[in-house]
This record gives sequence, structure tokens and C-alpha cells, in this order.
Amino acid sequence: MTLVVNGEERKIDSSRFKTLGDLLNDLRKERQNQVVKRIVVNGVEVPLSRLDEAKEIELREDLVVEVTFESLKVFLMETIEEVLNYISKVKALLSSVADVIVKGTPESYKTIHDLAEGLNAIENVRMNTVRITGITSEELGLKVKEEELVSILNELVEVLQARDLIKVADLVDEKLPTVFGYYEDFFTKARELLRETYS
Repeated sequence: MTLVVNGEERKIDSSRFKTLGDLLNDLRKERQNQVVKRIVVNGVEVPLSRLDEAKEIELREDLVVEVTFESLKVFLMETIEEVLNYISKVKALLSSVADVIVKGTPESYKTIHDLAEGLNAIENVRMNTVRITGITSEELGLKVKEEELVSILNELVEVLQARDLIKVADLVDEKLPTVFGYYEDFFTKARELLRETYS
């Protein structure tokens, strides 16, 4: 089997590892403070969001596996930049998103789904940032308190469960800017703290 790690190619005996997960676990032992940034199997990129599934891929001699590792700090900074760009775009669209939701069309439900997925992804990055760095919301002195954020998100869940699209649209238009503002403030301040700490 051909293994390419950060551009360096080598042949390995695929029988040493049963699955891609076994191979990745072995590679990680050599790379402390690094994370997997990209995996390509036979020319097809494996989305990191599907990494758990990909770990079950059985290794064979005819496979070419490419793995790119990156330092945790660089990866976190890049991810924070991506999240801040996403937040900026979504905040600018919230009023038009609310208009789409209130129509009750299939596009409305897709929009709600996409918005929920985006919020979930942002929260996952926030939790990982806290876990990796130890930074807390209190330490950053955020304008919006976590309790207010949780209250708005709970209210959103309630109106989604009730399938009240008018209330969902109102929340998106009136209260989600506060939620995205919280995340924007968190990631902006976390980025600055990381720059100071690691420069």
C-alpha cells in the first residue's frame, strides 16, 4: 500500500493495519499537537465530517492513502477564520432568511435545516476551542452572556418543534443576530488571544 504523509510517500505493508482508523491511530502517535487536516483515499477526498465512517475502510495493498497533518494552533486559527467569515455572511442574510422561512415552502424547511446545521457547526468549533485552549466565555468578557444565548436557542427549539414558521421567522430576524453576535465576539476575541499567546 502507498502512504503519503504531508507529501512524503512510502510503501507500507497493509496487513499491519486492518482499517484506516488503525493506520491513523498509529500515525497520530508520531505527531503530538497535530491534527488531521485532510485525507485522500485513491484520489477521493474523505470529508472530515465523515471521518468516523472512513475509519472503517479496510486497507488493501492497492490503496493509496494520503494524510495531511497540521499543527493544532494553525488548524484552530484557520477554522476560526472560516467561522468568522461564515458568521459575517449569515448575519447579513438573516432578514432575507426570515422572509424565506415565513413562506412555508420546501425551500423554507431547507433554509431552517441549513441554519440549524450552521449553528451546530459553530457551537462545535466553540466547544473545541474551549477544550483545546482552556479559554472561557467569562474570561473573554463577551457582550452577550451565555445564559442569554441558551435562552434564545431554547426558544428557537420550542418554536421549531411547534412548527410555527411565523415565530421561527421572527426569531431569526429579531433574536438570531444576538446569537451570531455572541459567536462573532467569542471567536474574534479568541483569535486575538491565540495570536498573543502563540506569537
